[in-house]
Order: sequence, then C-alpha cells, then structure tokens
Amino acid sequence: MRLAYWMYEGTAHHGVGRVMNSMRNVHAVFHAPQGDDYVSTIYTMLERTPTFPAMTTSVVSGTDLARGTLRLPETLRQVEQRLHPDLIVVVPSCSTILLQENLQVAANAAEIQTEVMIYEANPYRMQENMAAEGLFTELVRRFATAQTQTDYPSVNILGPASLGFHVRHDLTSLRRMLGTLGVQINVVAPWSASVDDLRRLPAAWLNIAPYRELGAQAADYLEEQFGMPALREAPIGVQPTLRWLNALVEALNEVGARRNAPVIRMPHLTAFSLDGMSAPSSVPWFARTADMESYAGKTAFIFGDATHTVGMTKFLHDELGMPIVGAGTYMLDQADWVREQLKGYVSDEQFLATDEFQVTANRIAELRPELICGTQMERHTARKYDLNCMVIAPPTHIENHLLSYRPFLGFDGADVIADEVYTTCTLGMEKHLIDLFGDAGLDEAQEEPEMIAEPVAAAVATNGAAPAATTPAAEVAPASGTITWTPEAEAMLKKIPFFVRGKARGNVEKYAREHGITLITGDVLLTAKESIGA
Repeated sequence: MRLAYWMYEGTAHHGVGRVMNSMRNVHAVFHAPQGDDYVSTIYTMLERTPTFPAMTTSVVSGTDLARGTLRLPETLRQVEQRLHPDLIVVVPSCSTILLQENLQVAANAAEIQTEVMIYEANPYRMQENMAAEGLFTELVRRFATAQTQTDYPSVNILGPASLGFHVRHDLTSLRRMLGTLGVQINVVAPWSASVDDLRRLPAAWLNIAPYRELGAQAADYLEEQFGMPALREAPIGVQPTLRWLNALVEALNEVGARRNAPVIRMPHLTAFSLDGMSAPSSVPWFARTADMESYAGKTAFIFGDATHTVGMTKFLHDELGMPIVGAGTYMLDQADWVREQLKGYVSDEQFLATDEFQVTANRIAELRPELICGTQMERHTARKYDLNCMVIAPPTHIENHLLSYRPFLGFDGADVIADEVYTTCTLGMEKHLIDLFGDAGLDEAQEEPEMIAEPVAAAVATNGAAPAATTPAAEVAPASGTITWTPEAEAMLKKIPFFVRGKARGNVEKYAREHGITLITGDVLLTAKESIGA
C-alpha cells in the first residue's frame, strides 16, 4: 500500500479528538462508519500518556442503514455506565451529515443522566485546527461562569492540547516563568481541564493564549463576555520572551491597580535561569561564538503552522543572524496574519501560503537552503535533496513527542531551538567530513564494481589488445528530456561540502537544461561551476 496524498492538517475528527483527549472526565462519541476509529490509534502511538484515548465510535454499518437501526443511544448508555463522564460530546461523520440524521433526538432517546453535547464538526468544511478551535470555544461558551476574581494575581493558559507540538514542555517553561513572578495559574485548558475548571475560567486576572491555532477564539470570547485581558504573543526567543514578560507584568498590574493589589515587579533575570544564578539563556553569548558565527551566512527556509513559522523566522534572523530566503504556512485562514508579521523578513515573492506539500517541496528544490525548518513533510523533502531539516511544527513524527524537557517557549525554549539549529547543521558538516576524509575504518572497504572492467579484460584476452576507444557504458545517452550524471561527475560532486551539495546539484542541472545537455560529465560540471558559480 502506498500513501497517495499527504495533508498538513488532520481531519475534523482528529481535531475533536485532540480537545477531548486533553480533558479530564469527558468523552467523545463519533457517530461514524467502522474505520473512522483510526483516530484513537494516533493517540495510542504518539501521545506519551498512560491512559487510553477518551474516544468511542458508535458504528454505522450498511446493514444498520438498510434496517433503519441507530446504535447511538445504546453506545451513549454504555459509555455512561462504564466511564461515568461529566460530559459526552457526540460528533457526526461524513455519512451522518449526508443522511441528515438528527443526533440530538437520538441522544435524547438514550435517556442518560450525563450531559450530552452535539458538536456539528462538518468534515467537508473543517480540518483539524478549525474543528479543535471551534469545539474548545464552544465548551468555554457553554461552561464559563461569571464569578469573583481571585485575590492573588492569576492567569489561565489557553491552547495546550493533546498531540500539540511540544506543549507539555512549553507548559513547564511557562509555569517556571510565572512562578518566578509569583503569579498563580488558575486553569490550563483544554490540557488536563475538567468541566468544573472551565466554569472557573473567569476567576483569573488574565488569559495567556500563545498559540494562534488553538485558544485564541476562546480568549476573544472571555475578553468580550467577562472583560478579561489576553496576552496572545508566543514567547519564542530571548528578546520576545523579555517583551512577553514585561507585557505580562504590565497587564497584571493594570488589573491589580483596580483591586489595590501589591505591584508585581520584574526580578533580576538570573531568577529565571535553571540554577537561579546565571543568565536565563545562553543564546546571546552563543550567537557570538565562532561556531554560531559560521552559520550567520547560512540561508534558511521556514514553513509550518502560524505560531511556529513566525516565531522561528524571527528567531533565526534576529538572534542567530541567518538570512531568510523564504517562509510560509499551510494554515490558509492565518496566512494574512503570518504575512503581516513577517514584513521585513521576507518579501511577498518569498512568502508561501499553500496546503499542498508538493508546492512547498518545489519551492525547497528551487531554493536549496542550508537549513529547512518545517514539518515532517519538509523533512522528507529535505532528505530527497540531501538538505538539513529540523521539525518545528505539526504534522510530526513520533520522535517529536519526547519524554525529556524540550520546550520551544521562553528562555529555556530559546536554548533548545539554538541547540537544535546547531546540531542539525553540524551533523551535516560531519557527514561532509566523512565523505571528504574517509570513515576512519568504521566501515569495511568494499570492492569497486567490475561491470566495466570485465568486458575490457575479456577483449584483451581475446584480441591481445584493448578495444578501440568507444563511449563508456555509463555514458550512454539517456532518454530524451532526462538528466543523467556520469560516475565521474558524481564523484566530483561529492567533494563539494554536504550542506551546499544539494544546491550545487540543482544549479548544475539548471545549467544543463538551459543548454540542452542531458548527460552531465566532469567537464560539464566544471563548465557549469565556472559559468554560474555552483
């Protein structure tokens, strides 16, 4: 079986699953055909939690449709009896939408005590992020209750969710910084939140919503309905984190002034470090070392969701000094915001908004940057063109869901990102050095292939002399329109440093196409290098 088409975002069911699997004592029931329960497998594979996904499929079969049978009421009764959740969210599938079944009537027929909410996540109109954002916002609308604010400075953190990119680590980083300021966390949602926690949201002084993809709409609602200010920036990088902390302190002090509360003051920055004595981040120093200065001229291409594309582009340019040759997002509904945020970093021609990974792959093939920051799909593209890539946004691989502390937000996150950039590029250099100087005996020597030598030896044995000069077998003219490299040219290409080899190959092939050349020999390679500086 071969995967025919990749999507940057998952289905609407996947988005619903992310929210429901994040919360405590709630459960999702998908009214769907058998096979749509694939969603639960994703969480079993990738989520580093000891519990099973909070999802059940109420199967719709062809036989049931023919008989007019509806299994949903019985499924709801079984979920209540087995799990006793505070809330069950029922979600329709493609077939349910087409059949126009009234799920509210079916849910009422179950006659259970548990509260049931029907969430019409239309799979034809919604993808992962829209479905997740819509459900979480609807839950906040449904349960958030007006109440007295806490006596002490407190915040809600909105947006962290199951299978989010490094969110568990980001939460730890945020908790550390808030604890250093003496600010308490009222509720984190949807991650680890219960229905009662959602009711307590308006008790906080301020909402923190660092992710554009999830939590932003809930923050808007809480601000409109309860007058709660929100801090919506993502503190990615050293300077953005400093600005974020100052904005947080200022916003909390504005609320505190109306309550005659003590003023919150920024402590010395050493208080934010892991040991409480040193600088909170080593990035400003590290960026000036010889190691990092060698990367100052390396080009970078960034592509992903809205939050991480903007944060990484600014971090690489402002704090590591890397030229940005392109950036973009697959979140088309956020493209205008991303484009506005990246003015001065990339031109309109360098900006890319697409949800088709082939388009992104073609842009990478054209640019051949020294560093790609993208999703799991861009990592596949980078491998194809022998380029360096680090994953900075979903969709991700299992290795992006690590047990160790690897945040992207805050001072700690800045160090993690800088390390990832450095090791990603350095490993590329290591591969080049092995190619250049040899493997130091790590691999056994292999004999050279004898496909060409054997016919020559046979001819000498028969005639007593080598045959007349002819075109070598490896240089037979290729099929029309294709470009082939001779072994000689490939060997010469390997002498070019690894981290620019892919770009050099692309430039040489471009030169060959422009000059009608289909066979790249050593002479063609040298001519191309002299002509275009490949």
